[in-house]
Amino acid sequence: MATFKQIDEQIFLGSQPAQQDLKEAKALGIQTVIDLRMPAESHTSNEEMTSSNDLGYVNIPVNKSALAARQIDELEHAISGTPGPYLVHCATGARAALLLMLSRARQNKWTAEQTFTEARRIGYNLEDSDNFSGFVREVTAS
Repeated sequence: MATFKQIDEQIFLGSQPAQQDLKEAKALGIQTVIDLRMPAESHTSNEEMTSSNDLGYVNIPVNKSALAARQIDELEHAISGTPGPYLVHCATGARAALLLMLSRARQNKWTAEQTFTEARRIGYNLEDSDNFSGFVREVTAS
């Protein structure tokens, strides 16, 4: 779990977990893994790997070239509808950080700049990607 950041008491965020990460997650009390990877991104089934470690599993496929506000809704629904704490991941953690920060932006009525600042605070620069920065500006403007 060294590659995961604890965002708060309920959420750990990071890249694709290895089998050892999931064992450590279980030992830390994490109950649900929220996977934002597209199904074709993994050589092995994330759902099988997660369930073999006795963890709940939710997949919200996020294509970074086709971002949609409904994906933020799906993340919020997964967090409110499954037992926590949560391990939220994608390949590198960037999509996970994007959706989590946009969920918090909605809740806290953050501007795009506040959202970028909060993302940098947890180690992710959402402005480096045109897709991500445009999506942040679109979501925070509405």
